[in-house]
Amino acid sequence: MLVAAPTGTGKTLVAEYAIWKAWQQGARVIYTTPLKALSNQKFRDLRAIYGPEAVGLVTGDIVERSRAAIVIMTTEVYRNMLLEEGGEDGASSLADVAYVVFDELHYLSDPERGPVWEEAIICSPPHVQLVGLSATVSNAQELADWISRVHRPVALVVHEERAVPLEHYYFLDGKLHLVQDAAGRRVERFPNVGGEARLARRYAFGRDWDELELEDRGAKEVEEQAASETTAHDRQISAVAHEEAVDDGKVKTRAKARRARLAFRRAPEPGEVLTALRDADLLPCLYFLPGRRAVEEAAMSAARHLFTTPQEQERIREEIRIWLEQLPPEDRNLQQVHALVNLLPRGLAFHHAGLLPGLKVLVETLFAQGHLRAVFATDTLALGINMPARSVVVGSLSKFDGVEMRLLTPNEYRQLTGRAGRRGMDVRGAAVIPYSPWEPFEEAFAHVTAELHPVSSSFVIRYNSILNLWREGDIEHLRRICASSLREYQRYRAWEEQELHLIRQVEHQLRRGRKVSRKKLKAAEAAVRALERSQRRRGWLQLSREGKEELEGTVFVLRALGYIGRDDRLTLRGRLLRSIFHPAGILIVELIMDGVLDELTPAELAEVCSWFTFDNDRRLYNRHVLNSRLREVRRELKQVEKRICEMEEMAGLALTPRIVPEFHGVALSWARGMSLNGLLRRIDLAEGDILMLLNQTIDLLQQVQGAIGQLLDARDLWPELLLSPSTDGSGLSRNAIKQMRRQHAELQEQHERLTRLRPMFAQASASLMRGIILQSRTVPSMVARIAGEELPLDAEEDSDPHEALQDLIEGA
Repeated sequence: MLVAAPTGTGKTLVAEYAIWKAWQQGARVIYTTPLKALSNQKFRDLRAIYGPEAVGLVTGDIVERSRAAIVIMTTEVYRNMLLEEGGEDGASSLADVAYVVFDELHYLSDPERGPVWEEAIICSPPHVQLVGLSATVSNAQELADWISRVHRPVALVVHEERAVPLEHYYFLDGKLHLVQDAAGRRVERFPNVGGEARLARRYAFGRDWDELELEDRGAKEVEEQAASETTAHDRQISAVAHEEAVDDGKVKTRAKARRARLAFRRAPEPGEVLTALRDADLLPCLYFLPGRRAVEEAAMSAARHLFTTPQEQERIREEIRIWLEQLPPEDRNLQQVHALVNLLPRGLAFHHAGLLPGLKVLVETLFAQGHLRAVFATDTLALGINMPARSVVVGSLSKFDGVEMRLLTPNEYRQLTGRAGRRGMDVRGAAVIPYSPWEPFEEAFAHVTAELHPVSSSFVIRYNSILNLWREGDIEHLRRICASSLREYQRYRAWEEQELHLIRQVEHQLRRGRKVSRKKLKAAEAAVRALERSQRRRGWLQLSREGKEELEGTVFVLRALGYIGRDDRLTLRGRLLRSIFHPAGILIVELIMDGVLDELTPAELAEVCSWFTFDNDRRLYNRHVLNSRLREVRRELKQVEKRICEMEEMAGLALTPRIVPEFHGVALSWARGMSLNGLLRRIDLAEGDILMLLNQTIDLLQQVQGAIGQLLDARDLWPELLLSPSTDGSGLSRNAIKQMRRQHAELQEQHERLTRLRPMFAQASASLMRGIILQSRTVPSMVARIAGEELPLDAEEDSDPHEALQDLIEGA
């Protein structure tokens, strides 16, 4: 079943019914989410209903009762489980699973994580019934048709009406103006308001300062000055030039630029907006802004206003004291801790991916309890966290997406405003857009409230997926898997629409008696034949030409680099990479198998793996210095990157990420005992970012250790490969015997290397397990007791990859 409905309309009830039904049948159910924080939240909710023994949690860093009747996990964990146990043939561990729930299904279009959703759906065993949930899907029928084609038939439920009607307001000149009422009717309009700064900048771009200065004096002063400084002949030429300028619209353009500069309004302060919301009884609110710096600065600027009573302030301070006791002593003096301790009693807070996990949950808990009036947040807070409010302020209708500044899409705006209006508490919700001199209101509002964009596939073929699905001599198996992707389905649908459009166009022209060129007529006849062939193959999964080239290119690189042998079997490299799901897995395998990591200590191993967890290419201030061994590893790694990227370029691929040269030293310093405060003084990263990177490093170290362990423990591999080569020479040439002995020596060397590295990777991950990192990886068992209620100290390591880049743009 696929359910597409707005936030707060009861989508989760459908998933909970599937859980209850599986519970009644004695079957198991898996509930997947895109974020660890969502997994933790769902784990707590279901454990309260079914009891602690019935609910498990698997999120990479936490594995608790993985064989429970109800298991919550991230979608990546579920996909990895499927691939490790045979792909579409069905994982043996899923034999007793009746339902798999995919929460936030619109992640299919996410460029970085979308392929995980597609692989998970394609490879799910046929006996499992899928339940998909999403609030922002406009092409739900297409998704349902695709799932029905590649897995099994699914029913579609679409509901477009919000549980709590939404009103849209524009905050302009210190007042809230109703733009669109709860019934969707436009009320007030604001033509030519907003965007003045952008307009002025556009017309002023590329012109010298003297010209701009003259324009600012006004048209009359310019003409008088020109008249007094030119001869009669010059005036005649100027008159002709002026007439030409009028014809070209240049004078109008200049006047428009002058008016735009003169009509500037001051952008409202966040405190002004909150005060107006308080007066209109529209608090509590979530105040969304792009970028962590903008979020924190807005919260601090609003701190001049007080939104709580003395009694509430005292209660909040008491709860802060209890929460701070859960933090390691050395982390209680961190800057963001002090900032929040000062903000919270005033009824304000900020929330973003760089915040410490415990502080995130503190903010979420205080807001849920009704103690906070406003939380300033980046859009990561809108991704499923259960924090509804009476109103939502969208502080900027523009965002930096990693490439450029652009307006929010209708899907993004819907996701943010979906938090406005609390079911059972509010009659209406409110979405508030403050005035901005950079965004023309009417144009921007029409854009963000337009029809939702369809979910488009972001599927790519990955090395790890190919190796897990590899069957000797059966490339058709891989073609079938790739042809099952949403990308291929949407390509086919687009081709079909194109052919039908041509046929309809020709038929229309012929019916009206118009002449149709011979070439176009032949093209239409060919389109009819192609569609007829396609109809006969309707049940077949066909791989497009682009898909075939991508698949063949990926297999070519794996063969060329020695991951698939000449005998079509996976080599040691291939079997090792098969169990490493990180995008940079191929780089790590190359370093291991080439012996680059042989002389490193456990702390240095942790440091090397940490390089692959940082993917933000912004300029980074870093005072850490690498030692000679690690500098040599960096040089070797650059050569490996160059070799692999050149091979990928030959195949028309771009799969392997490069490390960021400026990022290093965090894991090594932490492993050697440096405090979080010490790390903050040495590198330009937020507290939450450092914790996230260290936790991801631990996950990667444990994944590599597990992959090495699986390879060493493979009973079908080493006994055969480590047999002493024949020395009697019977039936073999001298060269063949030499080659066998050389291969035997290489295998023994690799076996010894892997045997030595296996415990080293375990020690490397253990070296990072201390202090707040250890605390964050033992949740959600850890709780704080507040007012007689047990509340979890979650670890949320989910991040927006563009937040830090947005901060950089704002600081420029």
